[in-house]
Amino acid sequence: MSTIQTYTNATRPSAASNVGLTIFNTTDKAINVSDGTSWRAYNSDGLSLGSSTYSLALDGTDDRVELGDLSFLDSASAFSLSFWVKIPSTATGSLMFYQSGSGFENSIGFYQSTYVDFLVGKGPTNQYSGTRYQSNIKDNTWHHLAGVYNGSSLTIYLDGSVPAPQVTIGTAVPTSTRPTAGEDARIGSNTDDGEEMNGHMDDFAIFDAALTASEVSNIKDNAFYPASKLKHLYKFENNFNDSFGSVNGTAQANATTTNSTARP
Repeated sequence: MSTIQTYTNATRPSAASNVGLTIFNTTDKAINVSDGTSWRAYNSDGLSLGSSTYSLALDGTDDRVELGDLSFLDSASAFSLSFWVKIPSTATGSLMFYQSGSGFENSIGFYQSTYVDFLVGKGPTNQYSGTRYQSNIKDNTWHHLAGVYNGSSLTIYLDGSVPAPQVTIGTAVPTSTRPTAGEDARIGSNTDDGEEMNGHMDDFAIFDAALTASEVSNIKDNAFYPASKLKHLYKFENNFNDSFGSVNGTAQANATTTNSTARP
């Protein structure tokens, strides 16, 4: 009977020269498999993406990735978004995610202008709420963003922690979302009023539950995702496919992937 070799992060061999090698990593208590570029970790709680080679490039005009109707977001009591973003200082408004119903009060949005907004709306009574980080991240540097909605509050995470100042906006936090069924979710645009994403995005993940602070940190630091909460994952590794679920994205206008820049 053969046994699996054990290593630590410090002692495991090069992934590049050991494609297909499977080991047990005693540092993170997970199975590690070399894909020829990096080590990918697997355990009962989640999966690790390893390194990134490509990213999504959007020109700030009409580029976007259409996801169709993400039906679990219709009347969701909790959800989370996680992604990397790199926005040039010359960008104006950049809408990073949007799923709309009949108007703003039925929408879910993540937006960067002179501040960062994460919004959830539930009509038909214009009930909506959001949290706003009162600064901007338009510095042509990669940042990790996460938005967590738990049914009673909304939280923005920037680079693994909750930034300040962060204030509540809107009227009241709805107990569930209510985008109208059949409306498309979009990465990079709302297609309605010119709030188009300008810059790069990478590893866009959508969860059907509220992430914890430690889970957000583990995604940012280790690209390690809790599989029990993950619904859709867009790595943009030279395609727009869903690497975890079954909802592949469709590129519109000039949206493309590029290997000239990728998240850390």
